[in-house]
Amino acid sequence: MSYCDCDYDYYDQPEFFNVWTVKRARKERRCDECGGPIFIGESYEKQSGKFDGVMFDHHECIVCQEIRQWAAISMPCFCAYEHGTLIARVKEMVDDVEREVDGFRDEWDARRYQLKLRHMTR
Repeated sequence: MSYCDCDYDYYDQPEFFNVWTVKRARKERRCDECGGPIFIGESYEKQSGKFDGVMFDHHECIVCQEIRQWAAISMPCFCAYEHGTLIARVKEMVDDVEREVDGFRDEWDARRYQLKLRHMTR
């Protein structure tokens, strides 16, 4: 099985960025990957920086963090560097390799179900 999705343009780098830091939410936020809620007191990951002269903050819920880790473990060449593209890229990866890996679609469906539950708790 071969799969590689790394088409990131390394020349289009931010002016600076802070590495991912784990935070605890002091107010309710919205996950920038799935659009689901990040509840008060819940852990989330944050990255901030400056890109094209504009400051940005990127917040990622615990379910999306788990999906990112699962994708990176499942496919070492998986890339999702553009903020906001994680779910679409994972879905595309699963569609591309599900016939080659038994149970891969089932694992993805279980993670999608976690996202659905998260969105229903708003």
